[in-house]
Amino acid sequence: MDWESHKADWPNADASYFAPSGKHSWHIQKKGSGATVLLLHGTGASTHSWDGLFQRLSLTCKVIAIDLPGHGFTRLGTKQRSSLTHMAADIMTLCQDQKIVPNFIIGHSAGAAIALELSKSLPLSGVIGLNAALSKFGGIASWAFPMIAKFISLNPFVPSYLAGLGRNPTRVEKLMKETGSRLNDVQLSRYKALFRDRNHVEGALLMMSQWNLERLLLNLDNLDTPTLLMTGAKDGTVPPTVSRDIAVKLPAAQSLDLPDLGHLAHEEAPELICDEIIRFIKTQQTGT
Repeated sequence: MDWESHKADWPNADASYFAPSGKHSWHIQKKGSGATVLLLHGTGASTHSWDGLFQRLSLTCKVIAIDLPGHGFTRLGTKQRSSLTHMAADIMTLCQDQKIVPNFIIGHSAGAAIALELSKSLPLSGVIGLNAALSKFGGIASWAFPMIAKFISLNPFVPSYLAGLGRNPTRVEKLMKETGSRLNDVQLSRYKALFRDRNHVEGALLMMSQWNLERLLLNLDNLDTPTLLMTGAKDGTVPPTVSRDIAVKLPAAQSLDLPDLGHLAHEEAPELICDEIIRFIKTQQTGT
C-alpha cells in the first residue's frame, strides 16, 4: 500500500515510521513507555486492527506494532519468506536491528503462532494469543487449501483480480461479518482499503501458501513461556476449542473465554481486551 495515499486517516499514523531490515522494508508503530509489548496482527490484517488497543495499552506500556511482511505498508523484499519460521526469523532480525527487546508479545490469529515461535528464542515474560490460529486444516483441506493458495499466489494475475473483487464493499462486509465480529463503518473502511490493494492481497496469499505450523505444534510441551489464550465465543474463523485444547498442552498456559465477541474481539472491545492484557502483565511482573 502507498503510505502517502493513506497516512492522513490511518490509525496511529503519528506513531508510524519505516525501517529496512533483512529482506523487507517495515512499517512500525511505536508509542508509550514501560514494559515493551510487541503486537503481531493476523493474516490479511495490518497495524490498523490494533487501533483502540494500541492507544490504551500505550498509557502504561511501550507498545510496538508492525505490519507483517507483504501486509499493509511493509514491503516484501522476497516472496520466499512468508512462512511461520521465516517470518519469525525476520522479526527477530528486525528486533535486533531496531533494538526492540519485547517483554511480552501479543498475537492475533496467525500472529499468535508467530508469537509462540518467537518465544523459543526470546526471553519473554509472557505471550498473549487472541483467537489464536493454532490448528492445521483437516481432511482434504489439509493439502488442497495450501496448494490452491500457492497456485494463486504464484499467478501474477490472481492478486490483481482478487483486489478488484475487494473493491465491491458488499463482498468485504460479508467476509468480515463471517468472522463473527461486529465492526463499525470506520473499521470496515480499513479492511476495504487493504483488500483493494494488490500487494496486500498477494502478501496474504503468500503467507497462507507457505504457512508451516507442524513443527510448532509438535513441540508445544517445550514452550514454557507464561501464555494467555483469549477466545471469542462467537469466533466464526477459528473455533474457540482450538485455544482451549492448546492451553492444556502448553506447560504454562491458561485460556479465557470472551462471551459475545468474534474473531476480531480486540477491535470490537479494545477496553475489555486491554484490561485483561494489563492484568496478565501485572501478574507476570509481580508473580501474584
